Amino acid sequence: MLIQMPRGSSDQPGSNSAEARNTFEAALRRDLASAPVVSYDAVVGGIAKRIADIAIVVLSAPLWAPVMGIAAGVGKLRHGAPVFYADERVGYGGRIFLRYNLRMSAPKATVEQVFTGDETDQSKAWRVIEVQAEDRRAKWVHALERLPQLLNVLRGEMSIVGPRPLSREQLDVLKSAKRHYLSARPGIVGVSAILDGHEDKSAQYKAYAISWSFMTDAVVFWDALRSLRNRGELWQPGMARPKAEGQRAVVVRRRSAS
Repeated sequence: MLIQMPRGSSDQPGSNSAEARNTFEAALRRDLASAPVVSYDAVVGGIAKRIADIAIVVLSAPLWAPVMGIAAGVGKLRHGAPVFYADERVGYGGRIFLRYNLRMSAPKATVEQVFTGDETDQSKAWRVIEVQAEDRRAKWVHALERLPQLLNVLRGEMSIVGPRPLSREQLDVLKSAKRHYLSARPGIVGVSAILDGHEDKSAQYKAYAISWSFMTDAVVFWDALRSLRNRGELWQPGMARPKAEGQRAVVVRRRSAS
C-alpha cells in the first residue's frame, strides 16, 4: 500500500504545515495499529476452477432457470411475501457480498421455541433431533432455495463447491481456520462432508484448501446429491423415542419395501 504524506512549504517545528503533518502521521499510525490484518492465499482452484464453474452454470441454465422460476411461483402462492432476498456474507479475501436466496418454506422453529420447562434430558435430546432433522422433501426444498446462488457464481462471488458462506459474526470466531476460509470462494455445496465425525467443524476449511482437486469437488458434489435421497435422522432404524416417565420407549422402524 502506498501512502502519500502531505507536503508543507516549511518543516520548521512551529509552522502550521509541520503541525498538520505530525497530526496526520499520528492519526495514520493509530488507524493502522487498530486495523485488522487479513491474511489469505491465492484463490483455491485458480482460473481452472473458475472456468469450470462458469461453464457448468451457463450450460445448465436451460435446466435450472425454468426450475427456479417455477419454485419462485410456488413460494409466492404459498407465502405471498417477496420470495427473493439477499443476506450479507464474507467471500474470498474478506470481500463482502450479497448472497441470493429463494424463500419457499416458512421459517423453521428453533430448538428454544419448542422446549418446555418440565422435559427430561432424553426428551430434550429428541426435540433437538426433531427440529434439526430434515426429511427428503425438506432437503429438496432447501436445495431449490439455493438456486439463485448460481447468479453469485456467475458474478465471481461464489463457486459451485466450496466452504459454506459465513457471516461476519461467524467468521470472527474462527482462529487459524480464517485464513483458509478466506482463500476460497464460498460454495453453494458445502465441504463439511470431507470432515471426520470427531474433527472440529473449522477443520474443513484447512482440509479443503490443502487437498483441493477437481476430484475433491466431484466427490463432494456427488455426496450432496446422494444426501437428497436420505430420509433424515428421524427415519434411521433403531432410534428410540423417549416417552413420558413410567412408559416404555417405542422403537420406530420403517419396513423395507418387498
